[in-house]
Parts: sequence; structure tokens; C-alpha cells
Amino acid sequence: MKKFNKTIKLLLTASAMVLALFFCIDASAQVAEKKEAVKETATKDAVKKDDKKIDADSTGWRTKDFHPYVKAINELEKLNEDFSKNLFKLAQDEYSTGKDILEDMENEISRFQLQNKSKKNLNERWYWQETDRKNQEQRYIAKKKQEAKMKAVTYFTKSINFLDEIQSVDMRRNTQFVSFQSRLYQVYVSTNYDLNNFKPCIPILERYLNLNEISKKDEWAYKYLASCYGYMEAVLTKYKHATEDEIMQYRNKKNRSMLQAVELKYGQDSPHFKQLQEIVEQDEKKSERITDNNKK
Repeated sequence: MKKFNKTIKLLLTASAMVLALFFCIDASAQVAEKKEAVKETATKDAVKKDDKKIDADSTGWRTKDFHPYVKAINELEKLNEDFSKNLFKLAQDEYSTGKDILEDMENEISRFQLQNKSKKNLNERWYWQETDRKNQEQRYIAKKKQEAKMKAVTYFTKSINFLDEIQSVDMRRNTQFVSFQSRLYQVYVSTNYDLNNFKPCIPILERYLNLNEISKKDEWAYKYLASCYGYMEAVLTKYKHATEDEIMQYRNKKNRSMLQAVELKYGQDSPHFKQLQEIVEQDEKKSERITDNNKK
């Protein structure tokens, strides 16, 4: 009986060893199959790359340094959303730089004025010494303002140029785009106007008024525009080769802008509007008389 039990144990041990060996062989086979599959996939990818390279080489085109002479097709890329977003980001960066320059200038002037206000200036014995000091302070402030505004306008101009390159219809209709465009036009005009650069303000103001219904009712736009038109009228009046029609064109635009500004602020039925309307009518009648005399 003991021999029988021992025989049974040996048989069971042998069976377990056979099963274990079978599972090991099966696992090794699976690993080998997986390795073979990975190797086959890598080989296929390499073949595909080689095929692409062969296809590219077989055409003979070398387009890496290609620069189109006729740029119509490449211009279509400007309609892409990513291209438009990139330009919009550049425009915002230029705008921010210009605004920072103006804000730094204003902060510097505020500090300067505060320091001068706290000074006792006990060495000033005569009135003219005080006057001279105040004039010097005003010249310093005026210089700082002019330098900063000239720099800022450069960045605002770059920003406008970037916006002009955006051709995506969806982007240009976007509320965020229009809002930014409105602020950019406002700061460009007000800064350039302070530098007495009136002429370049005119096309931007005309664009601004056509942005939306809100900008169309902005009284400050008409105030600035009236002054700019008035400047052009005065320049052409002094210019010998300017025609009367050219002068009248700016004069009429100036008068219309003034009336629009006063109407928006006070209303059409206000005494302010009626008085300005009389001034405009007299100005235009005077212009008509001058024109008639020139014709005779």
C-alpha cells in the first residue's frame, strides 16, 4: 500500500511538472508572437516612410526654399483661423506696449509734479525767478509727453496694420475683435491729435464711425473729426493750388461733424444746436458768396 501511494505521488508530481512546462512554453510562444508582431509593425512603418521618401524623390520637387512670385494662393492662408488669431495677438501686444508707454509717462509726470509741489524754493527772491522755474517745469512736462506719445503712436500704428491683415470674416465680426478695434482707434486718434498730426486721424475716425451703432453715436469722434476737417480746410485755404471745391468739401464735412457732436450731446431741440446751426448756415452762405465772386 505504501508503494502504491508513493507511485501516485510521483505521478502527480510529474503531471504538475509537465503542466508547468506546457504553460512556460505557451507563454514563451505568446511573447515571441508579440515581439514578431511589433517587429512586423515597425517594418511596415519603415516601409511606408521609405515609400513616401521614394515618392517625394521621384517627383523631383524641392520646395523647402520656394517663395511664390504670384502670391494669390498663399494669400488664402490669411483666411485660416490660426493665422488670424496670431495676427490678433500681435496687434494686442503692440497696443499694450503703446498704452504702457503712455501710463508710465503719466505716472512719471505725477511724481515730478508732486515733488515740485512739496519744494519750498526759498532761494527764489524775485517773481521772475518763480515764473522761470514754472516755465521750465512746463517745458519738461511737455517734452516728456511728446516723446512718450510719439513712441506710443508707432506701436498703435503697428497694431492697426496687424488688424488690417486679418481677413477672416468670423474673426472680424467677433465682439472681442470689434471692441478691441474700437479702443485701438480711440487711443490712436487722441494720441496722434495731441501731437498735431491731424490728417492721419481722419481715415481712422471715419473707420471708427462705421464700426457699429455705438461708435456711430460717439460725440467725441465727431468733435475730433470736426477739428481735423477744420485743419485741412485751413491748410487748403493757404495752399495756392487748392481748388474751391476741395476747400468746400472739408468745410462742409467740418460743419456736419460739429452739428452731429452738438446734437448727440444736447439734442436737436436744444439752444446749443440751434445756435450752432445758425453759425454753420452763415459760414456756408459766406462760402457761397466767395465762390460766386471767384466765378465772376
